[in-house]
Amino acid sequence: MVPEYQGEPEEISKEKAKLAAQRINGPILIEDTSLCFNALHGLPGPYIKWFLDKLGYDGLNKLLIGYDDKTAYAQCVFAFCAGPTSEPIIFDGRCSGRIVQARGPNKFGWDPVFQPDNEQGQQGHQTFAEMDKTEKNRISHRSRSLQLVKNYFV
Repeated sequence: MVPEYQGEPEEISKEKAKLAAQRINGPILIEDTSLCFNALHGLPGPYIKWFLDKLGYDGLNKLLIGYDDKTAYAQCVFAFCAGPTSEPIIFDGRCSGRIVQARGPNKFGWDPVFQPDNEQGQQGHQTFAEMDKTEKNRISHRSRSLQLVKNYFV
């Protein structure tokens, strides 16, 4: 286990990858996920887990109550570090959408309050929680980041 670093998602991922590569004395691939509200300039970002734990779904919505802009993006950053002395390579995948009232099953983190845009970039109609797993995995921030990882190694 590595410590929870603070900072921007890319910085956090780089530090986690460096430390993990040093600990295992070899190559490592780490992942960090964020939910970023555009009206709040990217917050809660990598701290979404803590915000959700303390505020719940209603509290996340209340953070945006004074803003017209409810847009957000889900971000997944993978960092690959080839070894303990290597500089990590960042793979940043994002999925645009908006923050909505919680809908759908509460199976995974903030999925009920994030409604991703469709593949044409237009406002979607379902939250991640309401989507079939296959569809979610096809359009998600994580799948986009993993595609960048695959492209790097091919």
